[in-house]
Formats: sequence, structure tokens, C-alpha cells
Amino acid sequence: MKIGLQGMFGLVPFTCSDKRVLTYQDLQVQRSARYASHEIIGQKPVNEFIGPDSDKVSFKIQLIRNLGVSPAVYLAILREMLESGEAYRLVLGLDYFGKYILSDLSEDRKYYDGRGGLLNCDVTLNLTEAKGFSLVAYAKSMVSKII
Repeated sequence: MKIGLQGMFGLVPFTCSDKRVLTYQDLQVQRSARYASHEIIGQKPVNEFIGPDSDKVSFKIQLIRNLGVSPAVYLAILREMLESGEAYRLVLGLDYFGKYILSDLSEDRKYYDGRGGLLNCDVTLNLTEAKGFSLVAYAKSMVSKII
């Protein structure tokens, strides 16, 4: 069995093999800048460049049990990643994007088996670049120093 590793976001590997398929699609990257607008009486406002904004990345994944991926397991992993507030490394193809937080996800639960088990779920992930100070990381480091 050959495994094709397409990338990874934190605890979720994107792979394609004869036993398991979990790939991403519809990848979108948004980059923007921040500006302050200064109002001037009788004239148009003047914009001042402040700096780059955090990059945003979004993509979709399909969790399909018949392709070797348990939707229930991966949804639980993604929920934990969302609720932890931690930054995770994002690698897609040959591109290393850096560390990103999972800012939100949406689930489109499509099909269930005869016992109510989830068979197929489309998930959209929205990520935000993680730069600078992290209160969660700081709190963890303080707790580890105390214990």
C-alpha cells in the first residue's frame, strides 16, 4: 500500500491511498493590508498604511467512511482543535504556510447508515494566521512552571 501524503493541518493528515482518502479541495488564500482612515473637514479622508493583516486560508474536506475515514472521529478532532485555541502547522502540497488557528468550521452532514451512524460529511475549514502573543500558550507555560 502506497500512501500519498498531500499535506497536514495539525492532527489531520491529508492522504490518498488504496485504503484511505482524505484530501482537501477549493483552497482559498486571502491576504490583505490594514489601513487607518483619517477624516479631514471638507476633504476626502486620508488613508494611512498600518501594516499587513493576518492571512486567512479556507478549504473543504470530505469525510467519507467508505473511503477509510471515520467522520465521527475526525469531527471530534477538529472540534478539539477549534476549542483549544492553539495554533497548528499548515502544510498543503509543497507549501508550508506556517502556524494557523482554526477560527471556524462548518459541517454539512450528508448521509447516515441504518443505525444513525454518519457516513459522509463535508467540512469547510476557515483558518487565520497565528502571529505574535498567544494567551493560551502563555497560560500553559505558566501552569507548567508552577507544577
